[in-house]
Amino acid sequence: MTFRRGFKAEANRIALRIRDRMGLSPIDPLDPFEVCTRLDIRVIRLSEIDPHSAFLRGESSAFSAVTVPCGHEMAIVHNDSHHLYRQRSNLAHELAHCFLGHKCTPPLTEKGERARDGGIEGEANFLGGALLIPNEAALHIISNGLMMAAQRLYGVSQAMLTYRLRISGAHTIYRRRSGLPYRGSRI
Repeated sequence: MTFRRGFKAEANRIALRIRDRMGLSPIDPLDPFEVCTRLDIRVIRLSEIDPHSAFLRGESSAFSAVTVPCGHEMAIVHNDSHHLYRQRSNLAHELAHCFLGHKCTPPLTEKGERARDGGIEGEANFLGGALLIPNEAALHIISNGLMMAAQRLYGVSQAMLTYRLRISGAHTIYRRRSGLPYRGSRI
């Protein structure tokens, strides 16, 4: 995915501002549920709306979360059948839409097909990950040898942890600061 110039740095700044508003340091874990509470964004479990929804059972991967206007407020409906780490990631993704000012659009087209803007979803995916593990936290994890505990500490899946450690450049920054050879160097 190619982002507009400066987007990744902007996403990390947003993640740090949210942490600051929550009274957290850049390396502290962030709870997306708490962010929603602080920002008066209502979180609604899908099971509250439709306890018999197919998305809560066999089709659970087909629906993660959606942000919906709720009068003058916002609400996020999320699939509470997912693992807690996935729910946190889903909420972070939806919060990213809010922080980036993405407009709420109907989830389906007039033909009943899923409406999806790949660029907007890509931005929300990136910022959602940065909200959970900003660059500073990724470097903290690498620098302090916390890879084995980081998944639990930050409440993220192994895939999200691996992605954020890679995309943040934490490995490279750590190796450079430590004077270690770069991966693939001939030293």
